Amino acid sequence: MNKKILNGLTLEDGIYSYDFNNIEQKREVETREKIANGVISDGYLNVLSKHHSIDVMDKEVVVFLKSIPKNGLIIDVGGCWGQHWRNLKEMRPDVKVFIVDFIKENLYHAKQLLKTDINDNVYLVHGDATDLVFNCNVFDGYWSVQTLQHVPNFSKAIEEGYRVLKNEGVFANYSLNNQSIIRFIYQIFGKKYLIKGANDFFYLERASKNQKDIIKKIFNNNVSQRYSEILFKPELGLSLAGRENSFFGVFDSYLSNGFGLWSSIARQQSFHVKK
Repeated sequence: MNKKILNGLTLEDGIYSYDFNNIEQKREVETREKIANGVISDGYLNVLSKHHSIDVMDKEVVVFLKSIPKNGLIIDVGGCWGQHWRNLKEMRPDVKVFIVDFIKENLYHAKQLLKTDINDNVYLVHGDATDLVFNCNVFDGYWSVQTLQHVPNFSKAIEEGYRVLKNEGVFANYSLNNQSIIRFIYQIFGKKYLIKGANDFFYLERASKNQKDIIKKIFNNNVSQRYSEILFKPELGLSLAGRENSFFGVFDSYLSNGFGLWSSIARQQSFHVKK
């Protein structure tokens, strides 16, 4: 079944690929390729802990996996180094994950980080969020972390997500939150706080009501929200909660919730919906 999903794709050095052309994100592709080429394979999680809270996202993965049926299939769009699935074999050996990323160098790093999991319960695909090559109604879960926030054609990415999900499939998209308190601090110090637009390297649209409305319209279902990374604030130099198995990271993972309690300070906001 898994190999059938990948029929027609080119396989080279453990990575599947297909033709796509993402002109809108050409500048971002070039920037991220340079970053990926400069990464040393030792200490992947140390690098990631400066950009994400490892413990928080590990907890979010656990929550997400509870909604995936036995022998379920997950597509991780913009999965980068695949760190979210490094414990998949121990947690859910029945589940298969297809990591899609438009930077091939990231997938080579995923091979190093995940080691024997590749083509065992994880498949690597060089592809694009707005042009998924998979058939309709294939996956039980769609997972994406801080990827769709950089896609100018957000609607197209959501349409593709809806298309490849099975009926009753679950969708989860994490984006940077519009933190009113952090935005105020930036204003005090005269720093630019990008909410929506492009800088010299990439386009960014933080989680917004507009995005939620787009998801709700396409899925024709109610969309719930979660707020995460409450203590993790790398933009303010507060990154202790990013480290794996740190006290602050574990505590931060328990603060994540869907009640909006931390909506003004949470670094991430995520949207969740069922097809």
